[in-house]
Amino acid sequence: MAEDLQFFATRPDHGDCSVVVILSHGTWRNGDEVYGVCGEPEGGDTLNFNSVLEMFGKQKAPALKNKPKLFIVQACRGSKTDFGVSRDKPDSGFNDKETSHLKPMTALSVAQDESDAQPVVLPMKEKDPDLGDSIVCRSTMPGYKSWRNEVRGSWFIQSLIEVFMNNAHRDNILELLTEVNCLVARRYQALGAKQMPVFESSLIKAMYFNPAAEE
Repeated sequence: MAEDLQFFATRPDHGDCSVVVILSHGTWRNGDEVYGVCGEPEGGDTLNFNSVLEMFGKQKAPALKNKPKLFIVQACRGSKTDFGVSRDKPDSGFNDKETSHLKPMTALSVAQDESDAQPVVLPMKEKDPDLGDSIVCRSTMPGYKSWRNEVRGSWFIQSLIEVFMNNAHRDNILELLTEVNCLVARRYQALGAKQMPVFESSLIKAMYFNPAAEE
């Protein structure tokens, strides 16, 4: 798996973005880890997901520099089971909150001796973070199991497909993934167990798939 991902990351012919989908078993051994083959051998080889993100950084994947990278991971992240809590009142909507615009801080390199010397501003070359411009969506919270139906497939992937098919022509990726979270959390339950997907974003601008508009 690592070799295939590295080969894909370093391709020179990437388009406007990249999408990586991993469907596997997983564990929480040294952080997020997924198995590269079917089954869960005791102490078997796993791939730490942080190493996957590093493969797609700007240094190792220059063709993807400043392009959004979407990672979709369907895998367990531990052995805990979320048995949920009672829902005692209807859901309330989220209110958008206005946030003030913060001015960027000026980068300073300060050279100062033992006296009360004034800061010395040194010229600095502008840089970008190596691992930015990505969003990682996972089927469950850290330490918890991820559930699937033997016929229809995993709760997470079912919900993701449904939401993307219905709303990707209108909503950005963060809105879509929030809808996926809601659908999994509200619709599915098995043997008293629940599941809560989660996503992390380092995008610096809105990401749209922009398929053809609904007819």
